[in-house]
Amino acid sequence: MSDDPTGLGPALIKESLQELMSTAFGGWTPDDGCADAEVTAVGDRLGVSLPDALRDYYAAAGRHPELMGMGGHEHTLRVMVPAHLRVEDGHLVFCGENRWPAQWSVRPDDADFSDPRVHGRSEPGGKWYSECRRLSSFLINVAGRQAVRSLPHQATCRIREQQLGVVESLLSYVGSREMQKGGDWLSFVDPSRRILASYSYNTGTLRVAAVDHTALASLHERSGLPLKPA
Repeated sequence: MSDDPTGLGPALIKESLQELMSTAFGGWTPDDGCADAEVTAVGDRLGVSLPDALRDYYAAAGRHPELMGMGGHEHTLRVMVPAHLRVEDGHLVFCGENRWPAQWSVRPDDADFSDPRVHGRSEPGGKWYSECRRLSSFLINVAGRQAVRSLPHQATCRIREQQLGVVESLLSYVGSREMQKGGDWLSFVDPSRRILASYSYNTGTLRVAAVDHTALASLHERSGLPLKPA
């Protein structure tokens, strides 16, 4: 079954994550991901079938320290390793926040869908609310945020949503814009120049990062955006 009417979500998320990781870290290998048997065993233990989008995340990045929030850099969100997945208050909890007790989940009765809706709450025991229309979008943007913060050269600025066209003219969406619909963030990539960017609708903040400082300086010049070192 699928909760993704466009058909664009989980079918492409693994490939998109691999491109993101190759851009940020210089390559991707199967060792960066979890074995399918490991993920399946966790689902069997919990009595649920994990959504395809989450399985794809683990297959691409389940052992990568940066994308699992264990690389030593500043990370805001952390996808749980498969062994730490759990069911709480009728929800399959798969992600938490580093500094605060916020949690993100899918409902177990939705877990058989390839790409279910994501729910969030501010603390354990709190009320769940709808966070993101598609799990694939949420995971792509968690990965994008983590990868951006892991790169050595970073800059930020505040821009209005109407100014995103400037970013779109210079960088590509991770996966596609359609894939990322229904969430609070957007992620961008330029594989040739090894540049990544993440945009938050909530704060209007664009964070751009690059492996090489000259690539970041070039983007600053070409975009005309008021980027400042982060």
